[in-house]
Amino acid sequence: MKKIIFVDRDGTILVEPPKTQQINGLNDMVFLPNVISSLKRITENGWEVVMVTNQDGLGTASNPRENYDLVNQKLFEILNSEGIEFLAVFEDGSFAKNPSLGRKPSIGMVDNFLRENQIDFTRSFMVGDRKSDMQFAQNIGVRGFLLEDWDWIFLTEEVINQPRKAVINRKTKETEIVIDLNLDGSGQTKIDTGLKFFDHMLDQLGKHGNFDLMVQCQGDLEIDEHHTIEDTALVLGETFRKALDDKRGIERYASEKIIIMDEAKVEVAIDISGRPFLQFDEKFSREYVGDFPTEMFQHFLRSFCEQAGITLYMKFSGENTHHLIEVAFKGLARTLREVVKKTSFSISSTKGIL
Repeated sequence: MKKIIFVDRDGTILVEPPKTQQINGLNDMVFLPNVISSLKRITENGWEVVMVTNQDGLGTASNPRENYDLVNQKLFEILNSEGIEFLAVFEDGSFAKNPSLGRKPSIGMVDNFLRENQIDFTRSFMVGDRKSDMQFAQNIGVRGFLLEDWDWIFLTEEVINQPRKAVINRKTKETEIVIDLNLDGSGQTKIDTGLKFFDHMLDQLGKHGNFDLMVQCQGDLEIDEHHTIEDTALVLGETFRKALDDKRGIERYASEKIIIMDEAKVEVAIDISGRPFLQFDEKFSREYVGDFPTEMFQHFLRSFCEQAGITLYMKFSGENTHHLIEVAFKGLARTLREVVKKTSFSISSTKGIL
């Protein structure tokens, strides 16, 4: 899905002359402070730019089309030199006293665009200098930034540094699950699956991954534990993948991370590749640890990897089954924490997509 920054032109990208309130040519063309560097950072982090501008009387003697086009040509030339391109440009030439159906805050200008593109409205936003821009943002269902209250530096930080969060609700005839995940959290957890040892392991995943993790599951435990563990893994993997968004900037790889707990040791390697695969070499000596069937641990990992799009290798040594499973959850958490770190602006793949 596309992340869009909808942006006004005059008073938002370019300074609007206070006397005329209209940019009449190249001599009037001045960029707002920090707008170019901010748009560059925003596009580097995966947003696409769409201009939406009201231009009173565009094409009339009071606002000649050739002047408007000349300013736009120079504007695009300068921004393109910094790697900033516009996905689309929309303008409305009606007057405020006799507005068309397209004039902001109406969404008529972008109505077809919104229908024809898959847009992530939760991550998209609008930047403008008038209350009508904020009403426009509300009308299309995105957050609005009014430059009267924000400047380009602070709004850019606000947008780029949003925590990577996701919430998934899933209800079937066998389980009802809600998972709320924040990859940029502080290890706060609230877990209730009806299986105490499983709760304890998911708590390890949150705390050692430094993820905020809430898991609520009501499953058909009167039948057995299978559906609760399997479905929790599936929803957790889906939530993890959703929180990662397009995976831009993440480290992606972590290899041979070794975690120990008493006599037990696990070696974990992960690639967030979009290609699910599990290599797992352990057979446990006990059928249960507490209320958790040990045969379900491998199935939990496989289900998680399938939905998260993760390649995962685990290699064990040790004797105590409790220790082996717990150190595996801790190792998984610590390795996931490494691979989801944002260390660049780019996608870590020659394909350009993960």
